[in-house]
Amino acid sequence: MTTDTYRWREEPDIIARFVHDKELPKNTPIVLRPNEVCVVLENGRVSGIVTQQVMRANPTTSMLRRIFGGKRQRSYLFAFLGPYTFTMPFTSKSSDHQTMKGEASLRVHAARENIARLIQLPAKGIMEIRTSDISNLLIDEAQAYMSKIIQRFTNDELVQDQADENTTIGLCMALRRTIESFGMTIDHSYISWKPSDKIRLEAEREHVTNMAEHASIQADRDQLALDAQLAHHQRHAEHHARSQTVNSSAMERAKVEPELARIKAKGAVNEAEWENKHRNLEHETQQSRAKAASKAEVLDILLSKELDLRERKQRNDLDVAMQLFDSVQKMKLQRQQQKYDAITKIASNQKTTG
Repeated sequence: MTTDTYRWREEPDIIARFVHDKELPKNTPIVLRPNEVCVVLENGRVSGIVTQQVMRANPTTSMLRRIFGGKRQRSYLFAFLGPYTFTMPFTSKSSDHQTMKGEASLRVHAARENIARLIQLPAKGIMEIRTSDISNLLIDEAQAYMSKIIQRFTNDELVQDQADENTTIGLCMALRRTIESFGMTIDHSYISWKPSDKIRLEAEREHVTNMAEHASIQADRDQLALDAQLAHHQRHAEHHARSQTVNSSAMERAKVEPELARIKAKGAVNEAEWENKHRNLEHETQQSRAKAASKAEVLDILLSKELDLRERKQRNDLDVAMQLFDSVQKMKLQRQQQKYDAITKIASNQKTTG
């Protein structure tokens, strides 16, 4: 393909382009790719449809044509036969007053014999036809049909396979005549639903429940960690107390033994004095043990208080989160009830006026 070849379609969403004779340089080579056609119009009438080949735009007229026929006014409608997809968003209220939103998609193609029907759009000023242009022309019909269907069913009924299939078939039947007026045929269609208010509320409620369970699990993990830490400190305190007792006993024994040896050597050992010293030694040992045990108890109490404070804080945070969620849900329900009451009041006023 040469550098001066005319290429009418550069973007994938372009369906057709209408070009006047004067807009193309003379003898410009135009290559039609597979599934592309060119509708040639002379003096406003279709004179032929060109398929895949190399054609020449705006050829020079012959001398005989200049003398007898004059110059003809030519236009070209370049078109892509497809397939392409049209998307149309919609929204409506179901019978249980749930806002249902979604998007309908149509997969269509055009036939070579009928593609000239697209000439109606350039006649309205649309020289470059895109998929969005066709979608905008179909969106009102799709919205009207989907609103009528959605109002007949509840949210749970619409998401069922049978109801969804019937809705899709009905949408194709409703839009078939308009699609065929553009020279196109519907291959298939499908509808994608967005989550309704009810489903979003259930998802939020499930999220809050998961958060509460996560907080409970985290609290259990913190409890286990604190218990392990407390047990470690208790073992450390008991070991320290035992080591201090052994050291103090050894030191006292080391102090007393030389004195006993000296008294025995003199032969004047007093049994009462020995028992008194022995009792004093045991008393001091018990005091040392009591001090070590009291330190361990104080540490246990401090750790228990810290654990209670953390549990109270976690429960307080969870209660605040649940209260905020309940208040938000109440406000949403109040707004929905106000909207429903307003709609009911308007309907009753219209019936009274009628």
